[in-house]
Amino acid sequence: MTATPATSVRFGRLERRGVLLGLDAGQLTVLAVALVVLVVAEYGAGALGVAVTAPVWATLAAIALVSVAGKPVTRWLPIVGQWVLRRVFRATRYVARPLRVTGPESLPGFPGRLTIAASPTTGAALVFDRRAGTVTGILELTGRGFLLEDPGSQDLRVNGWGRVLASLCQQPEIVRIQLLHRSSADGAAGVRRWWAEQALADVPWASRLVADLLAESTTLTERRDCFLAVAVRVPRGSRYLNAAAVNSAEQHLAAITDSLVAAEIDVRSVVTPARLRRVLRTAYDPMAALDGPHKETGDGLVGPMGVAEFWDCVRTDSAHHAVYWVAEWPRSDVHPGFLQPLLLTPGARRAFTLIAEPLSAAAALREIRRAKVEHTADAAQRARIGRLEDASTRAEADDLLRREQDLVGGHGDLRFAGLITVSADSRAELEAACRATAAAAAQAMCELRLLVGQQGQAHAAAALPLARGLL
Repeated sequence: MTATPATSVRFGRLERRGVLLGLDAGQLTVLAVALVVLVVAEYGAGALGVAVTAPVWATLAAIALVSVAGKPVTRWLPIVGQWVLRRVFRATRYVARPLRVTGPESLPGFPGRLTIAASPTTGAALVFDRRAGTVTGILELTGRGFLLEDPGSQDLRVNGWGRVLASLCQQPEIVRIQLLHRSSADGAAGVRRWWAEQALADVPWASRLVADLLAESTTLTERRDCFLAVAVRVPRGSRYLNAAAVNSAEQHLAAITDSLVAAEIDVRSVVTPARLRRVLRTAYDPMAALDGPHKETGDGLVGPMGVAEFWDCVRTDSAHHAVYWVAEWPRSDVHPGFLQPLLLTPGARRAFTLIAEPLSAAAALREIRRAKVEHTADAAQRARIGRLEDASTRAEADDLLRREQDLVGGHGDLRFAGLITVSADSRAELEAACRATAAAAAQAMCELRLLVGQQGQAHAAAALPLARGLL
């Protein structure tokens, strides 16, 4: 008897539509300025004026039409300009001042300060961001061996997770969710701690033998953690974490916990303030994980002692990190476990983050209708100038139609992005780990792009379970 294959999943293509002929507003603006310069020079001084002003209008036209690494030059300019300014004002380096740590936490990559408080009823950590107007609660999840299940059980798990995501779109107070799966060195700390507590004192030779074996296995064990962070909107103008915001966050965490249990996803526990501080600390200092996964910090410094941001990576206390964006998901139907090479490869220190922002049905339909109008206008313009429609444009139109049909059928819509953080002890090891990550992404049929010029902000969004976005 042949087993029925599990339900396949399919992702839409990355939308590359523009206002006119694939050009966005920035490109059209720069191109219009180039045409104005050209026309003024032609009418003002004829061919001589066109020749004299050629460096100006030719450069503007190149900026508008040329793409670098799949991105128009007009989109590179803000990134490069911001990077130059941050370098000039030395904003790419962060040094902690422990004697000044009082009250809210200050973490690199965050524009403001965060307040970490404990829920009075559940003890869960609630992270209040006054600047973003959100309060975030975190759940720690554990799996049940999805890849080892039979196809029928896998289908039930996939459908259950789909219902969890669909329920998020029905709650307008939820701003963003983040699913973070990370692997880190464990150092056999739990085993060593158990042996220290259970070892027999009257057999010292056996204790020394086991201690030597455990010391050799320090770098061979790994720990995998999975967190679900939920950012809830607080009343506008709230300067403090008031009772209404706390109650709202607690209710949403309880509702999501029930949904996860119904979907057969185990919730290990809510993340307490002490546990959260430990998680944040090990994100910047992975070597701290060797002290033991259950060693928790107090109310002192939880961020890094120092951060140095470079164009293509960021260095923290005891590690170098490189953050990638999943630019393209698989373009064909794939098994729900297609991310296995990226998530479960042994010996790799990676953190995979999926950030999703729920959209209401009305907002999603408005966005789809606007995109369809742009596609129609673009098609009419191509037909007018005799330009053929390529297959990628037709695929984008088909994805829009499928999204609209799903919304009409009662499904929710999410705006999501995937980020991958690769960590290593040195720059040379980081380069090797990045090559291995690129190979694993190819096996998962995903296309990765390094987030150059914004590694500090990207690391804060990808490695910390605080439900932050890149923008």
